[in-house]
Amino acid sequence: MTYIAPTILSAILISHPHAVHNAVGMAMALQAEGKLAAFETGIAFGAATVLGQVAQAATSRYPLLRNRILTAEPVRSHPVVEAAARLLARMSPQNQRRANLYNNLFTFHDWAVATSRWPSSVTAVYAYEDGALRTFQRAKRQGLERIWDLPLPHYATIEALINDERRRWPDAMTGPTYQEPDWKRRRKEAELGLATRVSVASAFTRKSLEGRTSLPVHVTPYGFPVEEFTARAAPPTGPFRVLSVGTHDLRKGTPYLLEAWKRAAIPDAELHLIGPLRLSKPFLDRYAGLFVHRPHAAKKELADIYPTADLLAFPTLGDGFGLVIQEAMCCATPVVTTPCGGGPECITDGVDGWIVAPRDVDALVHRFRAAAADRDACARVGRAARARAERGTWTEAGRSFLREIGA
Repeated sequence: MTYIAPTILSAILISHPHAVHNAVGMAMALQAEGKLAAFETGIAFGAATVLGQVAQAATSRYPLLRNRILTAEPVRSHPVVEAAARLLARMSPQNQRRANLYNNLFTFHDWAVATSRWPSSVTAVYAYEDGALRTFQRAKRQGLERIWDLPLPHYATIEALINDERRRWPDAMTGPTYQEPDWKRRRKEAELGLATRVSVASAFTRKSLEGRTSLPVHVTPYGFPVEEFTARAAPPTGPFRVLSVGTHDLRKGTPYLLEAWKRAAIPDAELHLIGPLRLSKPFLDRYAGLFVHRPHAAKKELADIYPTADLLAFPTLGDGFGLVIQEAMCCATPVVTTPCGGGPECITDGVDGWIVAPRDVDALVHRFRAAAADRDACARVGRAARARAERGTWTEAGRSFLREIGA
């Protein structure tokens, strides 16, 4: 029989190794409802503290500091732990740095939180996949409820998806068959085994857990970042432009996007890809000259880029959510995406965006051509997207989460 802790969630401790949007948003939302015991994270500054004010003064020179100044209180920062994780990752071979950074950040932070002094008021711990094991072990010893946040679909779902796509597009990706290391599999399964509840942002992620746990799995979509991404004053002019933001690879459905754009053959139109492009050169050569690629854009830059596009394309095959959907919608840029992420949680098809079937090249071609043929109608959908965003703030997301868990 699976143990379910009693629903007494008056003070929740949230743990995440760095100040990502979804963790910060949840912390702020719980604070607004008087349910936050503390937010344990890496390098961060409370906005009301002296260090926070110093950091704010330095943002003109170091703009990335803005992401580390938090209004959620109390913030319990572990700067030495994050700095050590980053330093050790930089000492790794170049091809291992990205993976080692992620692994170091989560395992080091988990250890730091598990050995730190927790507020006596804590009744539940909310921790994220790969960074919850030791924290949950301690919480279990103390009889606290353990909420495991799964930000991506279950690893077995992702493995199966990527390896299936490799068979569909054999020349698109190089390297060995995708699989999580055994030690990470064991860690993930142990975390899930210690949890008393699971929190996910989309029905797609919840579906990936079917048959893998008997725990209650709560779907709470992320709040829209309406303060960071403002609505454009007017629709774009000039060439019809489609934008795609994020990592561009098999899981994100990039081959289907490129094939659809090629077939759509819209005169004088532009496809812009922003973010890492992780597909083989022989594959990309088939689409040479059909798109513009920019390897990176900071969040502040994206706030200026989204409004220049008629449409954001996010044809993912397996995402936990997809923050770019919300960012574009906040800018009144409509989105076409699939049900394999947070699209259904954010979009009513044909009203404030579009949902198409995964891998459906013909559906993408139709949407691109229709949007290009009637840019005014496309812009109206974008304005409806912004209205949808304004109704879905993080405050509402926090209330939705608390209703879900009965707190």
